[in-house]
Amino acid sequence: MMDTENKRDILDVASPSGADIPAENQPTTGVARPTVSPQEGGYFLNKFLEQDRNEETAEAEAGADAGAAKDDTPPADKDELQGRIVEALREIYDPEIPVNIYEMGLIYGVDIDDNWHVRITMTLTTPHCPVAESMPGEVELKVKGVSGVKSAEVALVWEPAWDMSQMSDEARLELGLL
Repeated sequence: MMDTENKRDILDVASPSGADIPAENQPTTGVARPTVSPQEGGYFLNKFLEQDRNEETAEAEAGADAGAAKDDTPPADKDELQGRIVEALREIYDPEIPVNIYEMGLIYGVDIDDNWHVRITMTLTTPHCPVAESMPGEVELKVKGVSGVKSAEVALVWEPAWDMSQMSDEARLELGLL
């Protein structure tokens, strides 16, 4: 007859007692842990945008010495400027899907007025997207960096809702959907 009382069952998932955990891995008490309220969430976006501005400044200073590849010639017409903007938007990738936001169909419109002010109308795959706060800011910064753009504004819309039919054939091929 087997003595099963002292043997553990494979499916026993009880947590170990405090004596089984080494002292360095014991939870500490009385340590102040940082918390972020929803009202303070904008702080992180501002830090992200500030970091991006600092990087752009550093790149501009380095580019002046090294001969930056950025095309600083003014665009001949709206079509040329729109092409430059689309190329810039193709450099922004969805963090969860390895496809740029333009090919994903997240950009609904690029409107350029006579004074070279740009309005981007875009959406996200879902309102609960983890980059809902930061993606429009990233798009705005990228478009503002395009030579010839005086100002940029991003309008985030939810109608019409995004679906997979808005993806380009290139995006579908990249994701193995074709």
